[in-house]
Amino acid sequence: MANRLALIVDDSKTARVTLQRMLEKQGIDVDALESAQDALNYLAGTTPDLIFMDHMMPGMDGFQAVEAIKGNPDTATIPIMMYTSKGGDLYVSQARALGAIGIMPKEVQPAELFEVLNRLGMVENRRKPPPTGTSRFVLLDEKPEISLKPGREAIHEIAREAAESVNYNNELQLHLGELLERYHNDLSAEIQRLRDDLGQPVASGTGPGAHRSTARSGGVFVPLVVLLILLIPLLWMYRLSDGTREELEGAREEIARLQNQQQQQVQLASAENASLRGLLNEQKGRSNEQSSLLFKSIAWAINQSSPYDVREEAFSDRRLAIVHELVARLQALGFKGTLRLESYLGEFCLVGNDVDGYTLAPADLPVRDCDVYGHPLQHLPAIGERQSIAFANFLSTSPLVNDSDIDIEIVSHQYSQPRVSYPARDSDISAYEWNRIAEANNRVEVELIPASL
Repeated sequence: MANRLALIVDDSKTARVTLQRMLEKQGIDVDALESAQDALNYLAGTTPDLIFMDHMMPGMDGFQAVEAIKGNPDTATIPIMMYTSKGGDLYVSQARALGAIGIMPKEVQPAELFEVLNRLGMVENRRKPPPTGTSRFVLLDEKPEISLKPGREAIHEIAREAAESVNYNNELQLHLGELLERYHNDLSAEIQRLRDDLGQPVASGTGPGAHRSTARSGGVFVPLVVLLILLIPLLWMYRLSDGTREELEGAREEIARLQNQQQQQVQLASAENASLRGLLNEQKGRSNEQSSLLFKSIAWAINQSSPYDVREEAFSDRRLAIVHELVARLQALGFKGTLRLESYLGEFCLVGNDVDGYTLAPADLPVRDCDVYGHPLQHLPAIGERQSIAFANFLSTSPLVNDSDIDIEIVSHQYSQPRVSYPARDSDISAYEWNRIAEANNRVEVELIPASL
């Protein structure tokens, strides 16, 4: 059977040569290139059986190259293995989406490489398979479906739901305000009507008509007639004044009744106003609770991909992309407060000395034989606060930071507060297992602290 052909694409000459030698020992022919563009030109005339693609390269990176290869019908069927130091579920999901078949670390051991080639059918299996769970490579077609940790799309969805919640609360408050104003106008009109009714003069009866009398002259008759004539208006006036007193008494009772009714209406309006104020306060408290939950959810989503590579700055260009997007989204949500970035260092198993420096211990070295437990770059000042030039420029000049209500605070915890506990240093575990724990503890986490809720 003719030898299989593999293509290595990596800007690191050391990485290319190392992988090429291991592949050639398995009887595989190898071509090696140092850039993604050279790889695309190469594939125009040659079809390898497998491509090992680095991720971070000058110009076109590995993901862009995979996308271009899979988008060309002539090269779409060539298997591509990402050969990189990157890791994490977010990276795996990106590689899967673009069409890569797996991910293999650059520190791969010959046995692990053989297992990859065997499972891809490029070599004959003449060895015993390694113990389950020790492989550091990932074949994406064999990876079980998992629920991806929230990334940028999840933050967008959380922000959209929070915006809809805020709009709903604003509409409710406007509606309650309109109800209060309408009730106040109705109450004012009713009080004015009562005042107008109380101000109308009480109707009185008409005056007595003229009485005709025929006076007889002479004797007692005339004085009696005159007396009767005088008594008639007096009696009429007496009856009129008695009726007036009754009407006045009825008017006083009506006024008292109306005043009591008005007082009851005022008390009822006051009670309803208090109820509406309570409802508004309840809605405000509920809105604050939802905002607090939203901000905690955003921080949780970001922190799921918080670990960073041991050779990378805590606040690198990759971290800058995440922070820039997060600050922009928080401004759109109206967040005011502090964005705290907390860096933690992994305590790695290292070998070396103070003169030549320290490196990660070999994978099979017992952890009790490590020369030092710490960080390979621990001799650098403020290692947990190291920033790339772009990140430092963002903090000092970006309007998102300097012209907004969001403050960015950086806190370095060094080796304290590990996310995953370390086993005893005198245990029988290997340096590889110990350093996997240290990688999880080498992280940057986000905390959102609102100014007020």
